Amino acid sequence: MITPVVFDPGRELGATPRPALVEWLAAEGELVDVGTPLCRYEIDKAVLTVASPASGYLRRYLVPAGARFSSGDVLALLAKSLDETLPETRLAHLPNEKDIRGFDWSEIDNHGGPAEPLTVMRRAIADRMAMSKRHIPCFYLTGVVDMSACIELRRTLKKQGRKATFNDMAIRASAIALTRHPRAVSVYTPEGLVPRSDLHIGFAAALPDEGLVVPVVKNADKRCLVEIATDTRTLAEKAKRGELEPGDCSGGVFSVSYLGAYEVENFIAIVNPGEAAILAMGRTIEQPVAVHGEVVVRPMAKLTLSCDHRSIDGALAARLMTEIKKILESTEGLVLTEIE
Repeated sequence: MITPVVFDPGRELGATPRPALVEWLAAEGELVDVGTPLCRYEIDKAVLTVASPASGYLRRYLVPAGARFSSGDVLALLAKSLDETLPETRLAHLPNEKDIRGFDWSEIDNHGGPAEPLTVMRRAIADRMAMSKRHIPCFYLTGVVDMSACIELRRTLKKQGRKATFNDMAIRASAIALTRHPRAVSVYTPEGLVPRSDLHIGFAAALPDEGLVVPVVKNADKRCLVEIATDTRTLAEKAKRGELEPGDCSGGVFSVSYLGAYEVENFIAIVNPGEAAILAMGRTIEQPVAVHGEVVVRPMAKLTLSCDHRSIDGALAARLMTEIKKILESTEGLVLTEIE
């Protein structure tokens, strides 16, 4: 009995670009159980796995590493035995690379050696970020936030044996602010602005070797801070193990990129295609500030909001930024009722 391994990511994948197969994890002729990871593929900067739909021998690959495929494509064939006759099939063709015009790449100094081939993930990041810069006309707002209340909240949670990072707080604050300014998650299309009702917030997570992924915290407006912290830790760990599923990285309407763990005070993030805005947050630094006519030292962090001007105007972006700042400075609503 022949069982096809069909790529079926479900409806959550949406209209994202076609995935590319990164590597096969099982060898041809290997006996696998149902649920065994067969291969890894990349989509939307995430590396995910395809599990075996049945037990049997992995008899033939139909998609080689590096090739792109679509929902419904057959990736491989399983059989109950090694001598079972397989149908006539052929491997999927590798994608043709398009020439990049307008620049003489031979002019690049290669005294350091030959060019290092791009990995599937690095090529995906390059393609999607270039697409974003080409097609999304962005503007940027930068503000500063007093992190005193967030630091005190983090101490309170730690005493209770619970953890939450500034990244978690920024995700929760963004979700609350977006409930008050829902037009900020409407996405531009040639047919009009598409509203988004579910506030799924993505966050940038760096991988150990190279690249990054953007897992998504689902319904962040309805999750308390500790629940969000649990989600981000779980998703980041799955990303490091290469175990993210399509649903873990789909449906995002807004993203947060946090570099506070590094010596980065301020940066500008690139809007993810399919979203209207992204919040960048740098590290918290003690700085002198004027408060009621007196100079005091406070822990301050810079926020930069990148917005798609086709769907968000300056005044709306300013109100959203002001709302996020107010929530972080007061921690209003961040924890709901869990520590009251």
